[in-house]
Amino acid sequence: MPYNKKITLTAIVLAFIVIVFGAYVRLTDAGLGCPDWPGCYGFFGVPESSESLLEVEKTFPGQVVESGKAWREMIHRYIASTLGFLILILFGLSLSQKRKSGDHRKTRLPFYLLILVIFQGLLGMWTVTLKVHPAIVSAHLIGGLSTLSLLFFYYKKLNTINPTIERLNGFVVLGFCFLIIQILLGGWTSTNYAALGCPDLPLCYGQIWPDNMDFKTGFLSWQSFGENYEGGLLPPPARTAIHFTHRMGAIVALFLLGSIGIKYLSHKHKPVQSAAKYFLVALIIQLMIGVVMVWTSINLSLATAHNAFAAILLLSFINLLYSIKYRQ
Repeated sequence: MPYNKKITLTAIVLAFIVIVFGAYVRLTDAGLGCPDWPGCYGFFGVPESSESLLEVEKTFPGQVVESGKAWREMIHRYIASTLGFLILILFGLSLSQKRKSGDHRKTRLPFYLLILVIFQGLLGMWTVTLKVHPAIVSAHLIGGLSTLSLLFFYYKKLNTINPTIERLNGFVVLGFCFLIIQILLGGWTSTNYAALGCPDLPLCYGQIWPDNMDFKTGFLSWQSFGENYEGGLLPPPARTAIHFTHRMGAIVALFLLGSIGIKYLSHKHKPVQSAAKYFLVALIIQLMIGVVMVWTSINLSLATAHNAFAAILLLSFINLLYSIKYRQ
C-alpha cells in the first residue's frame, strides 16, 4: 500500500478516535479541565508536583487542578495534534505528486483538509477560552466530523481508478442533507445539555406535544460570550424544545433514510447493495442507542457510543453515496 494510502487510513482512525474521545471529554465535563490553551495551567502536561501546583496557585488563583479531567483534555489535544501532523504530511506528499504529474487536482483535497484541521485547532482553542460556548462546541463537533468525512472520501478516491461516474438521485441528496441537519441537532442537544430535555419515551413529560417548550430561547436566542457554559445555562423549557426537535428529527430520519437504504438493497451493483446494508445496520443501531439512552437517563457509555455511531452513520452514508456515484 502506498504511503499516502497508509497515512490516510491512519488519519481516518485517529480522526474517529478524536471525535469519540472528544465526546467523552465533553460528557465527563472535562472540556475546561485545562482552562488555558495550548498548555495546561501554563504547563505542557498536567501539573501534579507540589512545586507546579504552587505555581498554578500564583498564575490561576482560586483554580483547583482536577488531574483526571485535565489529563482527559490534554490527551484529546495530543491525539488531535498528531492528526494535524498527519494531514500536513498528506499535503506535502500531494505537492510532491503534483510536481511529478503536473496535475493540480492531486493537491485539492489535502489542501482542504489542511485548512479544515487548522480551523479545527482554532475552534479547539476558542472552546476553552470562550468556556465551552454551545455555538463554538457545536462547530468544533461538526468540524471534527467534516475532517473525518473528507479523509474518508480522500481514501476512497485513492482506491478508485477510472470509475464510471453516475448522477446522484435527488432523493439521496435530500437524505444526506437531512442527515447533516439531524447531526447538527444532535450536537446542539449535547452542547446545551438537553439530552434529558424529555425524560421519558415515547412521550415527553407524559404528553405527545409538550406544552412547556420554548423554541425561541432554545434555537434563536444568542448566548453571550464570557460566561461558563459547562452544565448548560438554558432554562428547562428551552432544553425540552431542543431535545424534542432532535427526537422528531430521528423519526423522520428513520423513514427517510431507511427508505433510501432499503431502495438500494436491491441495486444491480453488489458494492451499492453492500453499502446500503452497512448503512441500514448503522441507522438501526444509532436509533436504538438513542432510545435506550433516554430510558437509562443518559448512561455515559451509551452517550459516548451515540456520538461514535453518529460518525459511523455519516461515513456509511458517504460510502453509499460514493458507491452509487463512482462505479468500478
